[in-house]
Amino acid sequence: MSDARDVHSLLGPQGPIARRLPDFEVRPQQLALAEAVQRAIRDGRHLIAEAGTGTGKSFAYLLPAAAHAEAHMADGPIVVSTRTIALQEQLEHKDLPFLHAVLPFEWSSVTAMGRNNYLCLRRMHLAEREQALFTDPERHDQLRAIVDWSLRTKDGTRQDLPFPPSPEVWEEVQAEHGNCLHRACPHFDHCHWQRARRRMQSAQVLVVNHALYFADLALRIAGASYLPKHRVVIFDEAHHLERVATESLGLRLGRGTLAWHLRRLHGRRNSKSLLARHGTSAAMLLWEELNQRGEAFFVELEDRLRRADKPEGVALRDEPLDEPLSATLRSLVEELGAASIRAPEQDAQMELTARANGLETLGATLRALCQPQPDAKTPLVRWLEPSRHGPILCGAPLDVSQALREHLWNGGATAILTSATLGTGDDPDFAWLRRQLGLDRADTLRVGSPFDYDRAVQMVLPEALPDPALDVAAWKQEVLEQTLHHVLQNRGRALVLCTSWEFVRALGASLRGPLADQGIELLVQGEAPLTRLLEQKRAQPTSVLVGTDSLWEGIDLRGDALTLLVITRLPFQSPGHPLVQARMALLKSQGRDPFADHSLPEAILKFRQGFGRLIRGSSDRGKVVVLDPRVRTKTYGRRFLGALPFSEGFDPTA
Repeated sequence: MSDARDVHSLLGPQGPIARRLPDFEVRPQQLALAEAVQRAIRDGRHLIAEAGTGTGKSFAYLLPAAAHAEAHMADGPIVVSTRTIALQEQLEHKDLPFLHAVLPFEWSSVTAMGRNNYLCLRRMHLAEREQALFTDPERHDQLRAIVDWSLRTKDGTRQDLPFPPSPEVWEEVQAEHGNCLHRACPHFDHCHWQRARRRMQSAQVLVVNHALYFADLALRIAGASYLPKHRVVIFDEAHHLERVATESLGLRLGRGTLAWHLRRLHGRRNSKSLLARHGTSAAMLLWEELNQRGEAFFVELEDRLRRADKPEGVALRDEPLDEPLSATLRSLVEELGAASIRAPEQDAQMELTARANGLETLGATLRALCQPQPDAKTPLVRWLEPSRHGPILCGAPLDVSQALREHLWNGGATAILTSATLGTGDDPDFAWLRRQLGLDRADTLRVGSPFDYDRAVQMVLPEALPDPALDVAAWKQEVLEQTLHHVLQNRGRALVLCTSWEFVRALGASLRGPLADQGIELLVQGEAPLTRLLEQKRAQPTSVLVGTDSLWEGIDLRGDALTLLVITRLPFQSPGHPLVQARMALLKSQGRDPFADHSLPEAILKFRQGFGRLIRGSSDRGKVVVLDPRVRTKTYGRRFLGALPFSEGFDPTA
């Protein structure tokens, strides 16, 4: 590879990045990561690379990715996959445009989205012709606004709309798999989806998110595909891969899913619906029957959840569920197929066929969730889960490692996995992560953060706290008092991390009055959208933000907005969830310790992520308070503290 494309030249003190960034510093950690990525791409070897906060991971993988893709265009794009929208937007709007401007060679990059995010011009004009499609004037006005917007939009995505469309309106105009005429469509040359697909096929660096990548993996397992062929994939925020794979290879079905399919066929007071215009009276009766049977089915599931009184869900194990929907679904699918044949217009034929295919898929999902399949290659753990919108039937693979080993790691693209936290800190080969993901062979790298945590962070571990596993009521009361004390002492500027929504609400109620008396604003997750809460936190640095799960990682609060981090409890996953219980039982049957091999490393990883919220820049300083006494009293507590990025031998609590 020529010097112009070598990471030493690109990231060196005389390189193009240093010349354009006045505050750029050559970081040995960034260079080591870039070299490892370049080597992995060149040699076709999987790489697991943990790089601490402040390393500059995105440049470290984008530079060798762009250089290799430009020199090997016939290999297809290098795919970069992220977990969060924030990181994807950082790459798309900041990092990639900068690199395009400064690198001494030409290359292309594209951000890919799922097909349903794009406007379908054919379906939009079809909806526009059906003037009575929406009985609600507001939805009709939205459709009219979408038609006007379609004349000026450049990318035709829902995100480009100046207003959030109602789901009922957007689903009538979105691009859909199985509902496309391709080159036979009169709008093919101007189709935003087809244009995006052509850009995606020709891109040298393709940015996606994990959900889209693993949705494509599920398609590939079934013999189809969405993303172009590629020989390299870089997973940033790779500690999420097992969870995303579980979700993508799993199934979920609730009352809302059935209602969505039925609504797309017919609305009760809509005489111009697809079914009303093209279906028979028999089809209308089947629609009504399916509606009534579905409601009765989900009411029965709701009663079962209420009787069980298990907030985390009811395991179904080997129990079959009686469901009254399959026969009616099959009959309605047949009616729609016949209606499609009779329909005089190609547009109507396509819509009816797409709706029939959707109902067929719904029926297959229903059967898989209601009937145990112990002999399946990848058995599903099935359970019933409560939600705000009613009961949800869920199924997830007991173990995703074999599916990933077979369809992703072995014989597929070269994979590079990176994140600030990929392991427990004391496992240099990332054995736990590799076992979770079925990644048997991979090169490994761990580079620390350039930040001086010894000077930047003070750790506070209060003594004599009640053990939450022995006396949870006493522990809760003490945590409420301790949190208030530390927050007031710090004059706000705090983030408080909890492990349950119940405790978020309790803490919010306890802090609200005393903080208001001191003129400190309290921001509680769940009381407003998270993006708005983060905006308020940055606008009011003295404020206190309280929350759970999604605040433990992926948020960036720099400077005076965050100088105190309170971790209320060690983030062990609840053992009561049916999927967790099934996976624990599997480990036990294999002669392994479920706590040591699953619960503990997972909790340490999340603890490291939570700790990482405090120091986001080289000038940040602050205090971390841990209000779980087990970090002091339990043998495993030393592993939590030992996983933090302090220098060896340094005592952060001194």
